[in-house]
Order: sequence, then C-alpha cells, then structure tokens
Amino acid sequence: MRMSRRFKILVFLACLLPLASLGWKGKNGLLGANPIEIITHSTGDCALIFLLITLALTPLRKLTGQLWLIRFRRMFALFAFFYVVLHFFRISGWTSFLTSLKC
Repeated sequence: MRMSRRFKILVFLACLLPLASLGWKGKNGLLGANPIEIITHSTGDCALIFLLITLALTPLRKLTGQLWLIRFRRMFALFAFFYVVLHFFRISGWTSFLTSLKC
C-alpha cells in the first residue's frame, strides 16, 4: 500500500509538469511572439491528452488484467477537468479581466 501512495504522488507531480513548464516559460519570456496562443494551445492539448489517458485506462485494465490501473483514472480525469477549466478561462477572456485588476 505504501508503494501505491508514493506512485500516486509521483503521478500527481508528473501531471503538474505541463503547468510548471508554462509558468517557467512565461517567467523567462520563452513563450514566443504570441504567448496567449501558446497558453491556449498548451492547455487545450493537455486537456485532450489527459482525457484520452482517462478514457484509455479501463480498456487497458481489461486487456492487461492489471487492476491497479483503475486507481489512477479519477486523478487523470480531475487533471483533464483542471486543464479544460484553464483553457476555457483563457478562451473566455477571464485572464484579460484578471490581469486588468490592480491589486
């Protein structure tokens, strides 16, 4: 059980890597000439990738007989939702609204 918990934490951190990469690129000015387009495409791509991983886990579990794969389905689904929300915030203009606020 302890190994499963460590592996879940490792998978959780790996799922945050695309967001960390975007943050690092944004901080260092490496997003290119049109950073909004890069952010929009990156979050959309991540959402699709995590959705496909989520949908592929059940058939993969049935084919391989590895029951432990199903434990990660919810985590991948939540990360798919997380990246979809980030993508829609970018598409809907919420980021423009939030950056215009002076804190």
